[in-house]
Amino acid sequence: MIRREMQDSLSIMGKGFPVIVITGPRQSGKTTLAKMTYPNHKYIDLENLITRRIAQEDPASLLPDQAGKYILDEFQYAPQILSYIKQISDEQQIDAQFILTGSNQFSMMKGVSQSLAGRAAIFELLPFDMDEAYPQTENVNEVIYKGFYPRLVTKDINPGIYYDSYLRTYLQRDVSLLVNIQNIDLFTKFLSLCAGRTGSILNKVSLANDTGVDAKTVSNWLSVLQASYIIYLLKPWHGNVSKRLIKSPKLYFFDTGLACRLLQIRSASDLVTHPLRGNLFETMIVSEAVKFYHNRGQMPPLTYYREPKGTEVDLIIEKAGMQYPIEIKSAAIINRSAYSNLDKFATLSSSSGKSYLVYSGEQSWTDQIYRNVSWKSLKSELSELEDISTE
Repeated sequence: MIRREMQDSLSIMGKGFPVIVITGPRQSGKTTLAKMTYPNHKYIDLENLITRRIAQEDPASLLPDQAGKYILDEFQYAPQILSYIKQISDEQQIDAQFILTGSNQFSMMKGVSQSLAGRAAIFELLPFDMDEAYPQTENVNEVIYKGFYPRLVTKDINPGIYYDSYLRTYLQRDVSLLVNIQNIDLFTKFLSLCAGRTGSILNKVSLANDTGVDAKTVSNWLSVLQASYIIYLLKPWHGNVSKRLIKSPKLYFFDTGLACRLLQIRSASDLVTHPLRGNLFETMIVSEAVKFYHNRGQMPPLTYYREPKGTEVDLIIEKAGMQYPIEIKSAAIINRSAYSNLDKFATLSSSSGKSYLVYSGEQSWTDQIYRNVSWKSLKSELSELEDISTE
């Protein structure tokens, strides 16, 4: 069983909270993580219809030992139990007494904020990161194509079969919980169009026109994809720069394997000449950065920078008043022009820190003021950056 990076954060940061909430996309490993970290807690599955009804109608009979410790899986199906958990946790004052897991962000967080404010530590578990999924891999296209979902990786499931099943479950169960979509085929088309825009600045009008719906519907559906951890919207950085900047977020899929399936990419070799290979590589790197911070129990301090007709920096890490720009290139060989945006950004921001260029090659090295980072080494570089910036 693969040990998750978040496990240490759960053990350390969960102290002082009677309730720990682990949310994230379907099949990201939330239940496994909860059981690994808290092996002595009693496990209760609220996807079970009988158990769910008991939780809704008589939670005291489901949690008979008020000093006991419990894992409540998929608790969003029985939000009524939260009031009873609040009552017990206030009386018992036991650290990590209740571990709640679920994959429906909106309904979960609404209940937690109303009933467990100040009592719950919240963690967002995404699929495997690079080191968890592919500690010895060498083929970047294979990694992009397969993606990072734990079951797919550990069971070596065919990606096409896995993601087709994932999408069916997602559309039939998760989406229906979040919003009443009359035309599921139209929503599926919208989902595929979003995959074609991963790594691009979000244009709701264009997306609405291509889907055949209005802009309000697009906004609602984007919220659904965010709530179910399908997409991530990266906000722009403004700082104190006086230039006119792009204000729209950039859209990224959390998992490149799912994006590849929606784009009808059927093998790793299809990526070699695919026009969106660069976008998918960038998507993978941004997702890795997001996972790095979530696994530490932190909100990702990530933005991007772009002028309408000029400088663009793919990723900016903000830390203690400094900005650390990261340029992402899918090429395996770097030429001098690859640094041009980093050069320009350094002149715009007086608080710009070390500049990074992440690429698809094998070696990492420092060249003058730049740190060149292999796609395999991003996590170690981020760890070093965090250590340096906190000294």
